[in-house]
Amino acid sequence: MRVLYIDPFSGISGNMFIGAMVDGGLSPKGFLEGLKPLGIAAEDVIFEKREKTGILATYFNLKSEEARGHHDHEHNHEHDHNHEQEHSHHHHRGLNHMLALIEKSGFEREVKDLAKAIYLPLAKAEAAVHGKDLYEVHFHEVGELDAVVDVLGAAYYTVASGAEAVYVGKINTGGGMVTCAHGTYPVPAPATAHILSTLDVPLGGATVEEELTTPTGAAILKGIQAAYRPRPEGRVLKVAYGAGTRDHDLANVLRLFFIETEEARAPIFYSCNLDDMTGEAMGFCMERLFDAGARDVSFAPIFMKKNRPGYRLDVLADGACEDKVLDVLFTHTTTLGVKKIPLEKIELPRAIKETMTALGPVATKTARYKDVEKISPEYEDLKALAIKHDTTVEAVRRAWELGL
Repeated sequence: MRVLYIDPFSGISGNMFIGAMVDGGLSPKGFLEGLKPLGIAAEDVIFEKREKTGILATYFNLKSEEARGHHDHEHNHEHDHNHEQEHSHHHHRGLNHMLALIEKSGFEREVKDLAKAIYLPLAKAEAAVHGKDLYEVHFHEVGELDAVVDVLGAAYYTVASGAEAVYVGKINTGGGMVTCAHGTYPVPAPATAHILSTLDVPLGGATVEEELTTPTGAAILKGIQAAYRPRPEGRVLKVAYGAGTRDHDLANVLRLFFIETEEARAPIFYSCNLDDMTGEAMGFCMERLFDAGARDVSFAPIFMKKNRPGYRLDVLADGACEDKVLDVLFTHTTTLGVKKIPLEKIELPRAIKETMTALGPVATKTARYKDVEKISPEYEDLKALAIKHDTTVEAVRRAWELGL
């Protein structure tokens, strides 16, 4: 399974996440194409390599933000747009306007929907901090175009990465004080703290008297549903770094691991007990489970509590199929719960060869364990020849045995 592991040992911000994704080999081209309807051209953005405490990382930002010195990671473009007279028009942008900007972009529907899922925690945090209704508050602190660009970029690159799971380590928020549009507050700033309170992710890391995690960074983790866990085992495909602007003793970078784990190849065993379904309904469920990618499906007669007769439904499927398998089980059976057991399946190496019989070719599976060889015909081939020659499967099997 392809896993994206986010390591915010030095915090996380929107532009650092985008920079790290590009550093990981994902192209800026599709991202820049999606921004064109918003009036942002390739010459309006920065993608460049920068060295951070000896680490070469990719830096991303809008040139307008770079010129003003307003940076998501260091000064929080969600926080420090204090030039209220110069940018007073920002005070009139509500949530609907910002969602309309996302819709106006040129990205695919999946990206737009994910961008909204990332932006909504930002809006909720702003509303909660100010004690206002979600659709009444004016998002002068999260309503900047660069915030929308960061949200769209995070959504685009998460989808483009092809990650089947996203995990995150402990989040370093930084320390000290931060100046927002409404005053000076301890780190994490109010909006960031609110979003972090909705994540089931521990905080931790080296102490730095800077704001390391921004509202946009926290909202990305919330929106893409990054789950906390230690870095998973697996083959590391790529390590990437996204650069911040300032320099301090702790490398100002966001680190991403692109990992191929064994979870997709390791099967998962799902099981549930049924005592109130017809045979037709169970047969239909079996068909849907195979359509969902199950490797094997079986029913076994059992006696349940109170000595009630029923059936145990067992399903073997790859971890990547979990959502589809569970959807079938909870939609097409009466069960209220499913047991899930990760398995280590020990399989013999096998090969397929063709055996020519008097009735036609039959695929033959062979496997070996020490000095024991196992040979079996492919049932679908036996069935097809039986129908073609209007005979029985057993007659075709006998012809296959003679052809070995």
